[in-house]
Amino acid sequence: MIDIALLANSAWTILQPYLPILATKAAEEIGTKIPEAVAKLWNAIQKKFDTKTDAQEALEDLLNSPNDSDTQATFRQQLKKIMAEDTSFAIDLDKLLEAAGDTYRAALTGDGSIAQGAGTKVVGKGGIMIGGDVTGNVVMGNDNTVNSDEKKKK
Repeated sequence: MIDIALLANSAWTILQPYLPILATKAAEEIGTKIPEAVAKLWNAIQKKFDTKTDAQEALEDLLNSPNDSDTQATFRQQLKKIMAEDTSFAIDLDKLLEAAGDTYRAALTGDGSIAQGAGTKVVGKGGIMIGGDVTGNVVMGNDNTVNSDEKKKK
């Protein structure tokens, strides 16, 4: 069974970096600045959204305001609704996402961390991440204090 929410999230993750280019509607840029698999994914979604008035409006709003979080949420919601209504579209979208590569799927329940993709780093609950060189002490835990030896003598 396909997880619609996870699939919609994966599609969004793939498309989001290309929204400014897609919003310009410059066909020549889409061909040169967007990977072919991503363009196919976008075209499939656009074609499907054109069949539903609410979805079409959500897509137009997204293209007019690609950085607006409300329009992004509406787009994702419409994508989920369409996939729930048309499982064959969801299956086709899943195949397009696989072809687009760099699709990561994970579901976290409870405490923990998920890191996916090249160069990612993750720290579990209560952990810290230090990048680079560290000199001195690293103190972790609750209610800790660190004082120099000079301050301790006073």
